[in-house]
Amino acid sequence: MRIKDFLTQSSKRAGIAAPKEKYTLWKLAFPIAFESLFQIMFGFADTFVLSTYSDTAVAAVGYVNQILDVLLLLFRVIASGTSILLAQAIGAGKQKEQNQICTAAFYLSLFTGLCASCGVVWGRLGLLRLVKADSALLPYAADYLKVMGAGLIFSSLFTVLTAIYRSSGKAFYTSVISVFSNLLNILGDILVVKGMLHVFGTVQDVALVTVAANGLACFAALLLLLKEQMTFLRQRPDKAFLLAILSLGVPAAGESCSYKCSQLAVTMIVGALGTQTLAAKIYGMNFSRIMVLVPNSIAIAAGILVGVQIGEGSFSRARETASSCIRKGALAILVADIPLLLFGRFLVLAFTHEAEILKMAYLVLVMEAVTMFLKNINLTLGNSLRAAKDVIFPVIVSAASMWLIGTGLAWVLGIFLHMGLGGIFAAFFIDEGIRAFLLYKRWRKKSST
Repeated sequence: MRIKDFLTQSSKRAGIAAPKEKYTLWKLAFPIAFESLFQIMFGFADTFVLSTYSDTAVAAVGYVNQILDVLLLLFRVIASGTSILLAQAIGAGKQKEQNQICTAAFYLSLFTGLCASCGVVWGRLGLLRLVKADSALLPYAADYLKVMGAGLIFSSLFTVLTAIYRSSGKAFYTSVISVFSNLLNILGDILVVKGMLHVFGTVQDVALVTVAANGLACFAALLLLLKEQMTFLRQRPDKAFLLAILSLGVPAAGESCSYKCSQLAVTMIVGALGTQTLAAKIYGMNFSRIMVLVPNSIAIAAGILVGVQIGEGSFSRARETASSCIRKGALAILVADIPLLLFGRFLVLAFTHEAEILKMAYLVLVMEAVTMFLKNINLTLGNSLRAAKDVIFPVIVSAASMWLIGTGLAWVLGIFLHMGLGGIFAAFFIDEGIRAFLLYKRWRKKSST
């Protein structure tokens, strides 16, 4: 197809959204779960490949990833706000507004990505000293961060493009793109470590491969979006939509930031119980990521569906959708729990043969399996409230509970009352229970208006 024909056909399309009959739970949730599973697997594979080169390099990359995780939260501010606004605009059938939201989100993520890239490249040494990276790791970490920082613009754009596709009922597109980019990333890492690909040096080349894979993913997603709707790039971003995206996205990102900080505090509490206890927590929590995979994907899909239905003005359907998603998430947890609880000890044995660590890791697994049912309610209702533009209440409830109960009570039970790891995870259960109760009361009031 000639470029002129491509532009002409693209400009004739009215909107980016899929037909509303295609907005089904599983068509949204499965691609998201599939993408998340591959990201977990490739995260392990990336670390494994680099570990064959140098343990020091792995440790250096670990420090860099702490910095990159914080910056990714910044990009999720834009993605969260975009998802909420776009889902409601699609539900209301406001096609012009859909394009304006996409325009604002694209240029806002472009600006944010450029600022992040420049800031990290120029200030990388200061950032590494801020996270107290060991002097022995600085050469590797600085080299890796320089290249990864330059590619942050691709991460920023792809995060927002993913949010646009998910809200438009086309999560499958970016899921496939993400999986293929991760495959290219792993292949490139192997070529670098084997000495078959050399540009700057092993650590920098591993980062370069990652940036190249992210760049290709970003280009592919943007090209697909332009084919669906060309006009959004020709418009100037509307100030009102820029502010609306930030006003909705900042609280959501604030909740994630609070969670990460509280988990860091919890890790310090667990660390006070000894190295074996800390290792047991890490092993157990790694398996809990698998348990929460499908429920979290269902919760993300629930937020999109509820947003579209609220945009249509159908609060009764939105209420039923949230309830249905909670039930299906609970069923998914039950299906994941049974094999993990039956074979959990054998799975942990793949990582350690220490009897005490094995015992504590299995305890973590059991308590996380029970707590996951409450977490499922919180994920779904939190996303549903945000889809209804009620973004402040979930942040206040979550931040207060996770710090007072999830962290404060964890210290009281685990350290002060000498209940150890069991006491800490009992605090997590109470934290999730309080949040589930308060979010349920809020959602019932909100959805009945």
